[in-house]
Amino acid sequence: MKKLTIIALAVAAASGSANAAKVYEDEKHAVDLYGRIYAGYTAGDDAGKSDNFGADQYVRFGAKVKSQFGESNYALGRYELQMENSGEGDNTSATKARLAYAGFGGDFGEVTFGRNYGALELVADWTDASYVNPYGNSAIGISSSREEGIGRSDSVLKYAGEFNNFDLHASYKFNDNQKDETTGASQDNSAYGIAVAYGFDFGLGLGAGYNIANNGDAKDSKMALVGVNYDANGVYAALNYSMGENNKAFKLHGSDAKNEHTGYELVAGYKFTKAFRAQAMWNKAEVEEEGAAKYDKVDYYTIEGRYNLTKQLRIVAAYQINNIDDAENEFHFAARYDF
Repeated sequence: MKKLTIIALAVAAASGSANAAKVYEDEKHAVDLYGRIYAGYTAGDDAGKSDNFGADQYVRFGAKVKSQFGESNYALGRYELQMENSGEGDNTSATKARLAYAGFGGDFGEVTFGRNYGALELVADWTDASYVNPYGNSAIGISSSREEGIGRSDSVLKYAGEFNNFDLHASYKFNDNQKDETTGASQDNSAYGIAVAYGFDFGLGLGAGYNIANNGDAKDSKMALVGVNYDANGVYAALNYSMGENNKAFKLHGSDAKNEHTGYELVAGYKFTKAFRAQAMWNKAEVEEEGAAKYDKVDYYTIEGRYNLTKQLRIVAAYQINNIDDAENEFHFAARYDF
């Protein structure tokens, strides 16, 4: 018998939302809606030394659909849209599709195609844990590499399976003939990746992954990632380490020189009460370009706090200590509502 319900429930961490509304459900079909409103502000140097200075506001909407067929198989789809404020005024909003994929699943796992996260996100997500929007996950080369099948990318064929605490993700990004920034010529940007993780019953997780992308020339982009996390008894801690070459997140604009990078991301936090928690983070990326000296592309610490007024509404704040030369420290605060 079909029924229409509106209830709150927890969804997977990948949804980016603490709550969702199941707006329709029957014996074979389900539709979940979720979203977020984020209103933040970064106080810092307004003379050009702070990339994050000023307003940081966005609204996110998402929908997940699932239809059962056979005894244990199902079809699925997901779409997620974000609208961001890009300045003062009524006509400064930018809209982007974060996710858009469909596929099928069962006891064997899930197979999807569309705009989705690459395989390495399985491990990289462990340190993508900042309470605020501007910081975190910025040193290992994940969040800025949208075209290399690492973070969110278009035309991704992905497999994800979980078996007895063991997770396996594999992804292939099809070539879409992206234009070269310098020459304007089309170039192959296909990519593939694989990641594995194992979670122990006492809260410890271990993971590793590898990704290689075609940059349209002889200098393919390669990245290896290893990580460890712990989540139990009110404590959350995670460390990710990456190494690679020619990753676009660390490429100097207009440069064709080969580069190598190492990235470190560390987070450690504690849940003091049901409503209040705090954490510290460290992000550092070292880059060495062919024919040039090694330099720090990213190097900062954050001290962060979060207070949940309700299950949906939280107040968050972070102080960033920036170790890059001529960069200023920043303070960010925000209100975030999840639904």
